[in-house]
Amino acid sequence: MQEYIIKKEEENVRIDKIIGNIGNGLSRTTIQRMIENGNILVNGKKVKVSYKVAEGDIVIIQKEEPLEVDLIPQNIPLDIIYEDDDILIVNKQKGMVVHPGAR
Repeated sequence: MQEYIIKKEEENVRIDKIIGNIGNGLSRTTIQRMIENGNILVNGKKVKVSYKVAEGDIVIIQKEEPLEVDLIPQNIPLDIIYEDDDILIVNKQKGMVVHPGAR
């Protein structure tokens, strides 16, 4: 959990932008989701993403635990163009998924 107190020069700035400026490595999308889920509170209360902070507001950031995902590899034949000890070049087929997504 991280606590942050809003300074005078930060007044009237959106909460998602303030959290992004703190330098905690969170993306703006992640910050917005955390606000909506109640993982970021202002003065102990849930706020909207559009909330504009005031001097002295106390912002509490509760980092979300990463979701555990079970990935099942598939045996897919690859068109390998070049390979050595340091690099691999693959001719990826159109439509082939290269990393897991939401679907």
